[in-house]
Amino acid sequence: MKVRHFSFLLVLIFAAASLASCGGGGGAPGSDDTNKTEVLIQSVLISAESDDIDVVSLPLLCDGEDEEPLTDANATMEISATTINQNPAFLSPFPANIEQCFISYTSAVIGAPIIESKTVYPNCSFIDGTTSCTVELLNIARKDQWWDDVTSGKFTPENGPTTYTVSYSCTYQNSFGKTGQLGGRMDIDLSNWLSCGG
Repeated sequence: MKVRHFSFLLVLIFAAASLASCGGGGGAPGSDDTNKTEVLIQSVLISAESDDIDVVSLPLLCDGEDEEPLTDANATMEISATTINQNPAFLSPFPANIEQCFISYTSAVIGAPIIESKTVYPNCSFIDGTTSCTVELLNIARKDQWWDDVTSGKFTPENGPTTYTVSYSCTYQNSFGKTGQLGGRMDIDLSNWLSCGG
């Protein structure tokens, strides 16, 4: 019986050691390297003006007037962060700059067109507190490609609108040049939504 207890204790010690050796140190899901950057990412919220993304603009569907032209769809990334060391004498790691974001698009809808991942450069800084940054969601070229893939028969979504999860994995740099990770995700619905303005 003692041998079993001792073995279990060893397993707990090794598990604790392996967790301690991993990076991070707390923070919001998708954040990493907290101990290295001294920046604690408390939350990252991704949202857009609308989750319904129009992928095509067709003429004469809005009571005899042209539908609104397509535009790039952007999202707002709201970052809440603070410094680990609250001592006023400690040099602040802020402002921190988002260097780049890797965006991926996944869908559970059978027959959904593939939207290739891409890297964007938001050119946004965030501070101790809450900061809003604008990041690309889906540009016109990708909307056109999606619509072409559907209308050509290359892909045939099982149902519509077609839902995608858009995931952001971003690299930031603190004021000392140390890098960390933050991220978030949101769902969007792609379809030929009627956009008549007014």
